Amino acid sequence: ETGYTVFHQIVLNPGEQYTLQPDTLHWFQAGPDGAVVSEFSTTSHDEGDIFTDPRIRRLP
Repeated sequence: ETGYTVFHQIVLNPGEQYTLQPDTLHWFQAGPDGAVVSEFSTTSHDEGDIFTDPRIRRLP
């Protein structure tokens, strides 16, 4: 996979949460049963989001 820059896994169980520091590169991966993920942040703008995965394309 060309999009991953590091691998540090934090496993969350149902009902758990994890807070990231600002400007932390991150990604999500579901387990074999899938996942429902809600992500909340302070004010953000699409043009300020940084994607390291070259397969990600912004919507026009």
